[in-house]
Amino acid sequence: MNFNWDNQPTLRIDRTREDFTGPDSLAVRADSTQEQVDRLTLACQAMWEIIRDRLGVTEQELHAKITEIDARDGAIDGKISHEIIDCPQCGQKASTRRARCVFCGHAVRIGHTFKA
Repeated sequence: MNFNWDNQPTLRIDRTREDFTGPDSLAVRADSTQEQVDRLTLACQAMWEIIRDRLGVTEQELHAKITEIDARDGAIDGKISHEIIDCPQCGQKASTRRARCVFCGHAVRIGHTFKA
């Protein structure tokens, strides 16, 4: 009898269990992501209240600007898009999704303040 072969399913189960319970597990990463979202939500709320209180901007103006920015890529989908620009070094089309041009490696500007 080959004990290595008989233990393979058990080893796979143990590895899978580690994937879901270890320090790099999906649950741990989900918790970390939620904490980051919560911190960003607090920061956005604080900035909005400062702008509203100091400059008198209304919620209607805020929502109109959110919709305007969302629609820039042609779809109102709750997502901010990346821009396609000409690389300042080689002139090839480059996406602001990446920090560097994929053709020449030159740094390109990041598209939006809050989007890396």
